[in-house]
Amino acid sequence: MKEVDVIVPIYNAYEYTEECIKSIIKNTNLNKNTLVLINDKSPDEKILPMLQKYQKENQDKRITVLDNEENLGFVKTVNKGIQYSENDVILLNSDTEVTKNWIEKIQECAYSNKYIATVTPLTNNGTICSVPNFGVDNEIPERFTLEEYAEMIEKVSKSRYPELTTGNGFCMYIKRDVIKELGLFDAETFEKGYGEENDFCYRALDHGYINVLCDNTFIYHKGTQSFKKENMTASRAALIEEHMELLRKKHPIYVQKTDNFIANNPLIDIQENINLNILLYNKKRVLYLINEWEENMEMTGGASLHLKDIILSNSKNNIASFVLAPDKFDLSRFKLYLYSDKYSREISNYKTGIRQYGQIVYTDNSYKEMVENILDSFKIDILHVHHFLFQTFDAIEIAKQRNIYSIITLHDLYMICPSINMVYKDRYCEYDKNKDCTKCLKARYGVNDNVLNNWQKTCFEVLKQFDKIIVPSENTKKIFKNIYKDLETEVVEHGVTVVETKAKERKSKDFNVAFVGAMAIHKGSNILKDLVINNKNTNIKIHLFGKSEDKKLTKNTSNYINHGQYKRGELPQLLIDNDIDLVCIFAPWPETYSYTLTESYMAKVPILTFDIGAVGDRVKKDNLGWVIDFDVNSSKILEKIEEISNNNEEYKNKKDNFKTYKFKLLEEMLKYYDNLYEHIEIKKQLADVYNFMNYRTKSKEFDFNEYQANYGHVVNKYEKLRSSLIWKVAKKVKSKFK
Repeated sequence: MKEVDVIVPIYNAYEYTEECIKSIIKNTNLNKNTLVLINDKSPDEKILPMLQKYQKENQDKRITVLDNEENLGFVKTVNKGIQYSENDVILLNSDTEVTKNWIEKIQECAYSNKYIATVTPLTNNGTICSVPNFGVDNEIPERFTLEEYAEMIEKVSKSRYPELTTGNGFCMYIKRDVIKELGLFDAETFEKGYGEENDFCYRALDHGYINVLCDNTFIYHKGTQSFKKENMTASRAALIEEHMELLRKKHPIYVQKTDNFIANNPLIDIQENINLNILLYNKKRVLYLINEWEENMEMTGGASLHLKDIILSNSKNNIASFVLAPDKFDLSRFKLYLYSDKYSREISNYKTGIRQYGQIVYTDNSYKEMVENILDSFKIDILHVHHFLFQTFDAIEIAKQRNIYSIITLHDLYMICPSINMVYKDRYCEYDKNKDCTKCLKARYGVNDNVLNNWQKTCFEVLKQFDKIIVPSENTKKIFKNIYKDLETEVVEHGVTVVETKAKERKSKDFNVAFVGAMAIHKGSNILKDLVINNKNTNIKIHLFGKSEDKKLTKNTSNYINHGQYKRGELPQLLIDNDIDLVCIFAPWPETYSYTLTESYMAKVPILTFDIGAVGDRVKKDNLGWVIDFDVNSSKILEKIEEISNNNEEYKNKKDNFKTYKFKLLEEMLKYYDNLYEHIEIKKQLADVYNFMNYRTKSKEFDFNEYQANYGHVVNKYEKLRSSLIWKVAKKVKSKFK
């Protein structure tokens, strides 16, 4: 890199100037570059001795002090510094503080294009270069030191070096070749300052050069107090207006371009990115993939409800939640949730215009690019997949490339079969001897071959890449283990908030049977329809609480009542208010959990269900209802309902069992995820330790001193954590899920 001379014109402002010099000495290689301090005959007699003191104390560094014999004014003093130098220069105000690697980054920007004349970094107070808010004086955001803020801006920058109509004199890099071609600042016209750097930049434009913003570098600028409106004298205001008029006359096109630049603010993406990352500062960041997402979800899938619970908890634990979900018209949309800051927004520039509904797609370039942008732009710490439906498998490979910790929760059977729940026609295909995978896949995805074997092979490879695989039930674990023998999963049951209900005096003399939740074929709508048609017992009334996809189930009859949709948390009281005696859950596939089962428990209503999946397992284990063979028809189900209604003693025993039932509380589940997310870094570091030791041991090159130097601090941190209270609490919480 070329040598650079940093020219600082100084006139009074002792404290500001000293802070400026200290920051330059700290953050600048002054063995290669030169600091030129020019005292413009400051009336404050302490200035010159202070400059000489820093020169003397740093004799090993290249610091030059020039002392004007008379006050030349700002522009002539700048020109004196430019003439003193033979190198590229940085003109720097004495009321600034520079940050780490500032010269290196600005110079890299300057030489990224041979036609760049000037470079100006970002600042808090520099009109068009101001961040986080454009065109105003900003302060360093709370919670940040200057160095932390500058480091954050560098990390989140895309280093796109956007063009400016003009640079800003608080800190402006100028190439020596450009100075030779253009000459010095126009001291005759702009003798007392203001507008001279604009004039120089506009002249550079005349010569075919460009001025750019170094958007990965931040320099703090306190701002000359005399330029603030409330402190500005009439003569100073008149001077500024006079110089603006001179610029308008000399460079009318460029001044208009600058006005347009300010009006349209083409740097808004940079400002928004910084504003967003101010909110994200020091927060762990989790990217969630899900198959459906609405901000105000009520009747929706269990996976989305589960994720919503986790996200609401994250805000209390300094975690930023990003949700990537399919849009109605595009492949995906991207949302950020920071509830602790009352902040929730959709980031519209992360969208693809591809629809993949009804297709089997493992990878997609535009989707892949979107995920890469999200992971890189927002420095995601954890990828937690709750569903790949309508998305591709690219995310896990991208996460592994970036050493991002990855988790997948298996809410259904999608990673076994793209049919999602393995319902062929209207029943679980594992129980159907006549199933035809080719016909099923043709109907669902339009494929002409049985691609199930390839799907499972691909999914197994995808699943093996995850650091942790979570399932909501032991039954789900068994199903996946049966397909993928070597797959390691952990059972973490969904937690719930127990809804408080009010007792009600019974009015109905009928035996009331309820179906609950969104009623589609994979939830048992065909079974419900058959029961309504075949029920001849006038003492048995069938109810539906939830939306039905079948129009025939939307109309009430003498023995059937459709109560319509309900909001989350309302179901327990609805069951009580309508004297429901039995809840039927007849999903024709092995559901992995079932929130509706848990909500029915809250109403203390016994359950009748198939002996299949997590629902059947839970009802048997809890002894809070009855299970029936999966192969029975609607007539057998009606017989079982009548049997239950007639056996008062057995029914009472089931009801009594609710007295001792303990719900898996939401707080318990959230503690598990809080602990998991909190200690991700230690898990990743311990993995590095293991890999290091494994490699060295196998190669017989194990060196304890090297191991201790590289990883001793990680192991010590891990051992300290194991003896802490939080570790003991986490172990107790974890044991409850086993």
